[in-house]
Amino acid sequence: MKKPIGFSTQILVLFISLCVLCIGLVGVISYRITNQLNIDLVMTNLRTLTDSTYNLIDSTINTSIRNHLRAIAEQDRKLMEMYFKRVESGELSETAAKAEVEEIFLGQTIGETGYTYVVDTDGTLMVHPLMKGSDLSNYTFIKEQIDKKNGYMEYSWKNPSDPLPRDKVLYMSYFDKWQAIISVSSYKSEFTSLVNVDDFKNNILSIVLGETGYLYVMNSRGELVIHPKLEGTSIYDSVDSQGNYFIQEIIKNKNGTIIYPWKNPGESAPREKIVIYKYFKPMDWYVCSGVYIDELIKPIEQMKKQLTLTALCILIFAVCISLWYSRLLLRPITGLIRATERVIDGHFDVQIVTRRGDEIGRLTTIFNKMLTQIRQYMTDLNKTNKELETVNTSLEQKVEERTRQLEALSNQDWLTGIANRRKLDEYLLHEYNLAARSDFPLSLIILDIDFFKKYNDRYGHLAGDDCLKEVARTLSESLHRTSDFAARYGGEEFIAILSNSSHNSACEIAERIRTNIEQLNIPHEGSTVAPVVTVSLGICTLTNCQKTPLRQFITLADQSLYRAKEKGRNRIEGIQI
Repeated sequence: MKKPIGFSTQILVLFISLCVLCIGLVGVISYRITNQLNIDLVMTNLRTLTDSTYNLIDSTINTSIRNHLRAIAEQDRKLMEMYFKRVESGELSETAAKAEVEEIFLGQTIGETGYTYVVDTDGTLMVHPLMKGSDLSNYTFIKEQIDKKNGYMEYSWKNPSDPLPRDKVLYMSYFDKWQAIISVSSYKSEFTSLVNVDDFKNNILSIVLGETGYLYVMNSRGELVIHPKLEGTSIYDSVDSQGNYFIQEIIKNKNGTIIYPWKNPGESAPREKIVIYKYFKPMDWYVCSGVYIDELIKPIEQMKKQLTLTALCILIFAVCISLWYSRLLLRPITGLIRATERVIDGHFDVQIVTRRGDEIGRLTTIFNKMLTQIRQYMTDLNKTNKELETVNTSLEQKVEERTRQLEALSNQDWLTGIANRRKLDEYLLHEYNLAARSDFPLSLIILDIDFFKKYNDRYGHLAGDDCLKEVARTLSESLHRTSDFAARYGGEEFIAILSNSSHNSACEIAERIRTNIEQLNIPHEGSTVAPVVTVSLGICTLTNCQKTPLRQFITLADQSLYRAKEKGRNRIEGIQI
């Protein structure tokens, strides 16, 4: 009788087959993740190139500035040495020599606002346009000067009138005979004229990204300082294939990454282009590296095809082995697999019957016990979920109701119940912009209760509040269109906004409002206009909102109200522009 293959041997053979299969799976997984990994690598390389170009420009500019300042500082040191020799020869006294040196130094202009100063080894200014004799030994950059005595330095400095600190540079040369540190200093941004673009232009243009990508440099006006083909032209108003002003976005953000569609002449469709940019503040430049994404990932796609082919071959080989061993190995496990699939689909009523006493039998027993515990757990979980759903539904309803209440309160005047000043400002701006876009007239009515202070003084503030409520109610009821809007402007002043309303219509509505309020017959013995509460109204109608600012619009309506008051109150006055 043929001896059956042991289970451990079966596991060994299965393991070998699974290893081969895993290789294929790894290939498939690698295919899916390689794209992102390689894009990250490309992005890193682009950032590195951008940073390197940035550093190249910065280094070139620093070298130009350093050499310029060094030449002046060394020349000043030789000048001081010459005067020292004149002192030694008896031609001049030391005081006279230092005075002449000081006069020469103070006559020098470095950059636009820079100057030459001299500090001794104790930190006291020997020569300075404004602070001669001052002790600056507590300043960090002075301490560094005393320590180094010679060489180039950069530091931040903020004058009292400056909003923010600015980068400052200096070159110092030490004359030991007089213990003088000669310092030639100015703001770094004032030396842009020293920069020769040709010093680094070829290095930048020699860099090729992908097949057609390149590095370029532009300023904040969109003018190309360095570019393979368009140098000297402005691309500030350039738009991509979707109409976005991507150059203006780069200038606005200063540093970052942008991806936009771009279609070259002769191409049938736009392609995604990626640009990494970095702002170089001293020159007001933007260092940009741009390349088409498909050019970057082209080698990656080729590698993916090779990887796919290799994985497919391994997968076929693994499948053949699995099929050969399937009857021998998988039959005892098939029941468990199917049962597990049913559990995954949410069917927990599975029960596997087994008579095996080996490892598979033990695994089946454990699986059955696990299902029993899962069923109990799911029963408890469903019960808890239903309770939570009930609680959540109740809370959501309360939150929605409270939100509606708060939103209404935030837009409603607490006394009169009509829109408040906050809602008024929001609605007026919306209607003003809508009228400007649609080119239709917009009318504004401002009304004021005549002699309301006297009303309050005579009848009391509670009666005054009731009066305001009645006026607000009457104002709202006098506006018949759904687009018309009434709000409390403040105190006893109210506003009505009439969208797409001519001046004549606005005047008719204003007169209707005035009449309706007067017909309320609210007694007002303190009024010199009428024995009842009356209002004065100012109207302004804009026929072209694009020509008149919103603030002026309100002012014109307010001026109309003022004229109505001047002409006796309880009347309307209007203007159309």
